[in-house]
Amino acid sequence: MTAPHLWTLAQAGQALREGDISAAEYRSELLRRRRQLVGLRAFVSDTGLVPSPEAQLPGSLGAVPLAVKDNIDVAHVPTTACTPALSHHVPLRHSGVWQRCVDAGASLMGKTTMHELAYGVTGAHKDQLTARNPVDFSRLAGGSSSGTAAAVAAEIVPAGLGTDTGGSIRIPAALCGVLGFRPSTGRYPDQGIIRISPTRDTVGVIARSVEDLRLLDAVLSGQRLPSPPPVPTATPPVLALPRATSWANLDPEVARVAEAACDGLRAAGWSLRDLPQPLYDPDELLEAATAVPLAETRTALDDYLRGHNSPRTSQSVLENLASTDVRAILAPLLHGPVIGAEQYRAAHAVGRRTARAALRTLHSVGAEAFLSPTTVTPAPPLGTGQWMTAGSNQVPTFATYIRNTAHAAVWGWPSLTLPAGNTSSGLPVGLLLDAPRHHDELLLDLGRRCAQHLPATSRTLHRENP
Repeated sequence: MTAPHLWTLAQAGQALREGDISAAEYRSELLRRRRQLVGLRAFVSDTGLVPSPEAQLPGSLGAVPLAVKDNIDVAHVPTTACTPALSHHVPLRHSGVWQRCVDAGASLMGKTTMHELAYGVTGAHKDQLTARNPVDFSRLAGGSSSGTAAAVAAEIVPAGLGTDTGGSIRIPAALCGVLGFRPSTGRYPDQGIIRISPTRDTVGVIARSVEDLRLLDAVLSGQRLPSPPPVPTATPPVLALPRATSWANLDPEVARVAEAACDGLRAAGWSLRDLPQPLYDPDELLEAATAVPLAETRTALDDYLRGHNSPRTSQSVLENLASTDVRAILAPLLHGPVIGAEQYRAAHAVGRRTARAALRTLHSVGAEAFLSPTTVTPAPPLGTGQWMTAGSNQVPTFATYIRNTAHAAVWGWPSLTLPAGNTSSGLPVGLLLDAPRHHDELLLDLGRRCAQHLPATSRTLHRENP
């Protein structure tokens, strides 16, 4: 039998149900690993070091500890969103998603670090809240769900919860070498979450197997877990590759790994159809992706705080931002709206128009989903700020990392990143599948089949804590 920390969620659940290990013994094994990897900085505080009362409840998640991003409420545990003004904010009730996990028997391993207020793609923070990439501690884990991705990849927990507005589940999962799933917008409960964009935000899941993503999706969506087909489907899947959009200007190592993954799928009989024409105007879509959250953030923060009878307001939160990059984005909101009503409506119109066009494109080529590299470049070095180096150029970090993930969020589509391999220096590369809205279970099944033909990725951890 493998070491307990190597178990997937499904394997841990089976071992617990069959009595191979007790809940206390399993938790103790994971806590030992968490202490060994304290330099990873995946967790906000010591929360979770003491077992919670829920740990012995039966259910499909039977006593397995999970990591929870620190913008998702767990009763009597601080929800800080890694921002100073909320450092002492303690909700009295569970978020809707965590209540469903508790009802299924899960326990809390801890709240995880994140890019402040979920407004970033690297996980960088000015203090001890910067999660390291488990594959290389000199690099960032990605964001904004950085700590959850790092904890799962470092095998401290088998799975965890994050949130995704434009790529915040899928980016860190890809950069850390694990799986990340953003469901169709609205599929999971949204009560008890510090949101920055109610029309774009969703809770998502990070794990080390598609089976675990399917299990957690069933719990969080309230759906019955579907059974996989007993035999392989006779018809090979068809995927569309947006060559002119999400395959353009890739880091050479990312391109090499992604093309090799495609070769493996073709060898297995999959049909990959190149799309030579752009799916959308990248600049227009990026503007739509950023305009909507900027228009909604202040109201979303105030609604959350009022719902907790908090004396704090969005004003006090924004006045006390810690991160330079987040302050540069959000400080202008202190002086009034930065997105007008007409621009806000136009951004939503761009989303609707480009989603319809994307759906027509899929149908025209007979494809089930789009296939792309998840990020155009591997994990960034520590110290990366608002700008980063790409080749010989300085490029904006935020726009670079969300380039291939933003469209699914704008459209409300489910999106899944799978580990595709490693660069020559060992950094993980992710492969992204995007399917039409409300095709979540079909996408997860497609991901299960796809993962069978992708190379096993290496997540050899750096043992030396920074």
